[in-house]
Amino acid sequence: MKMRQGVLVISHGSRSKSWVQSVDQLLDELELEMPLEAAFLDMVEDRTIGKGIERLEAQGVEEILAVPLFVSSGSTHLAEIQYALGLVPQPEVETELQPLPICARIIWAAPMDSHEKVHEILCERIQELSVQPEEEIVMLAAHGSDAPGFRERWQAMLERLAIKLQRELGLKQAIYGTFHPDTLRERACMAADSHRLLVIPLFLSPGYYTEKMIPKKLEQISHVYNRRAYLPDPKVAQWLKETITSHLREKAVT
Repeated sequence: MKMRQGVLVISHGSRSKSWVQSVDQLLDELELEMPLEAAFLDMVEDRTIGKGIERLEAQGVEEILAVPLFVSSGSTHLAEIQYALGLVPQPEVETELQPLPICARIIWAAPMDSHEKVHEILCERIQELSVQPEEEIVMLAAHGSDAPGFRERWQAMLERLAIKLQRELGLKQAIYGTFHPDTLRERACMAADSHRLLVIPLFLSPGYYTEKMIPKKLEQISHVYNRRAYLPDPKVAQWLKETITSHLREKAVT
């Protein structure tokens, strides 16, 4: 007998009501005929991961696809979430989360990383600024991580994106800079010395980093900045729907 399936989309919390609304709107766009819940790591009362699981199980869900709505698999938060979901016996990082009481079977999906829809978003952001791509350097501005192992995951993702964007758009070069480790300003300075520098943020939603931190880091450096985050681009919903349906197809085959 086939188990009843549901989806739990997990993202970082925020005190901003607009952020919560944007995630809820994202789920509304999916138009999937199955139980869906959005849960937040913190800061959103009654929308915790545990509450989301309780709501799905109350609908008779026996198998939950957990989809992390995060930019990179290099986020240490993913290790915390996996531990809370009982997917790993020990967390890779220190966490206040504890394993949750879960009856349903949990399936883990990958975050956005360098998915084709992410590449399409970044291509559009670059083309909005680009004038003469063969004479331009694009810098991807990302959060990054100082934690061993997680830092390398961020770097691998950013390198994949940079190489593909440079090749496809015919750029002079595509590079990246992060806040952790702090490389953003140094790399921007080197690039802007000789070429037109285009800066593209890799953040899920607009906010503190896109509006304040990146502009502050790049003060007095010649550059052009596209401050648009991934959301509310409809390609995020397309990525999410593809992720969900691909896991369901794999489950049906097995």
